[in-house]
Amino acid sequence: MKIINVFTLLAMGLLCQINLAQETQVPVTPIDNTEQMEQGQILAKAKEAKEVQKRIEKAERDAKKSEKVQKKAEKELKKREKLSSDIDKKRRSIAKDEKKIKKIQEKIIKDEKKGRLSPMEMEKLTKKIEKLEDGIEKDREKLLKLEGKQ
Repeated sequence: MKIINVFTLLAMGLLCQINLAQETQVPVTPIDNTEQMEQGQILAKAKEAKEVQKRIEKAERDAKKSEKVQKKAEKELKKREKLSSDIDKKRRSIAKDEKKIKKIQEKIIKDEKKGRLSPMEMEKLTKKIEKLEDGIEKDREKLLKLEGKQ
């Protein structure tokens, strides 16, 4: 009986060995495998290069956008500064013309007291005052428009 058991075990071992031999795959040649690996590496590097290129392009777009926003802000600042400067110029111009009118009126009063003012000179100075007053009125209108923009 022992011999039969040993014999049965040997037969089973032989059968299993045959089955295992049939199930094993044909070994892949190393040349095919290395070519596939190289192609895989090349594809991976190409994908990585594309991703890097996309990141670079996105960074460039973002930089352009931020530069554009900065230029727009600088342009707006210049516009506000110019507007402020124009308002200041108009105010100074009005003050200067008012000062001229006051000076001319003082001259008229002074010359009338001394009797040196002829009717022609009086008319000439009056026209000058009217012209300055018209200029002041126009400057005030422009000043109101400028202040409205601010």
